[in-house]
Amino acid sequence: MESQGIDGLLVVGNAFDAPDIYWLTGFRSTDQITYVKNRGEEPVVASFFNTLERVEKESRITRTHDLSGIYIRLMKEGKIPQDHFDVFVEDTMKNIFTGEVLGVPNHIPAEGLVLVQKMGYDVKVVPDLLKDARATKSAAEIDAIKKAGDATVGGISRLLEMVKDSDIGPNKTLMYKGKPLTVGRMKLALEHFLLDHGAESASDTILAIGKKGYDWHYLGAPADELKAEEPIILDVFPRLKQERYVADITRTFVKGTVSEKLCNLFESVQGAVGAAVDTLKDEVRIDDVNMACYESLKRSGYDSRRLNPEATEGMTHGLGHGIGLEVHEHPSLYKRDDYFKSGHVVTIEPGVYLKAFGGVRIENDYLVSTDRAVLLTEGLDEILYL
Repeated sequence: MESQGIDGLLVVGNAFDAPDIYWLTGFRSTDQITYVKNRGEEPVVASFFNTLERVEKESRITRTHDLSGIYIRLMKEGKIPQDHFDVFVEDTMKNIFTGEVLGVPNHIPAEGLVLVQKMGYDVKVVPDLLKDARATKSAAEIDAIKKAGDATVGGISRLLEMVKDSDIGPNKTLMYKGKPLTVGRMKLALEHFLLDHGAESASDTILAIGKKGYDWHYLGAPADELKAEEPIILDVFPRLKQERYVADITRTFVKGTVSEKLCNLFESVQGAVGAAVDTLKDEVRIDDVNMACYESLKRSGYDSRRLNPEATEGMTHGLGHGIGLEVHEHPSLYKRDDYFKSGHVVTIEPGVYLKAFGGVRIENDYLVSTDRAVLLTEGLDEILYL
């Protein structure tokens, strides 16, 4: 906060819509709360009635501000309390904030931002303050990510079993228990598995078949049928329902005969994974890890948008991203001149995409440590010929 030039921090939201709230307080609830921290002081959470009681019992917060009296007063005046957010914010700020320059994250409600500005406070948006703080994970956070990774590995393994148990039918369509194996059937099986293991997809799973994998974020239509002899990209990123942390794993698999061209793609991508992971450790410049991947692919004959911004084939996305309470968080691998720090958790996900062929991507989650990268998502082969 001192480095950002702010006297205090204001965050508004709930644990499910604003991960910062959960990280700051440990309060897992859909109820909105207001968090205020003056520099050098313990944070304060403002709320009312049952929500405040649960904050006191269930969160890490030791100081609270009770807004129940204001709620009751508004009710007695015949007003709807939820329509008077300004009254609650004004009381909270006057009773808690002691400085002049107030820091707010990007996700603060616009209504709240306007209110504190009208109250005369000097407001400074600090978009990276909490993102940077969250980037370095505690032991408990790392354990939660590993737990999410275990559920992810199990879910992917379940889908691979379905593919292995499938027959190759007309037009190379995979047939599972007498019916075409579709994206819809695969995703439904995945969701059942994840729910049974305390997780759920953070957003829709990517399942791209054959040429459709050229678009590396193509989700897959429910009716898309899995085909033999084609690369199939499966990108799964679940969130633990209780702990809220995520994992992110991608595998590309092929059922049936594998062409020489496809073998070369797999081996080139696997080589790029190894080059990046071998470079990843504490105090290494982020772009040194990026370049280890792209140079490896270049030696294998594949272009990248990092080395050639006009590239339309090859590796046309970034190397990876931080993960934690969100699928994409800091450290950002696009901040090339920043450095990895021990405790960062990142995905490494090289991929190569060819318009007339499709793509291959391999992704795992790694903990950055002083001397090496530690694999957190164990138990799946990188190259999958089924």
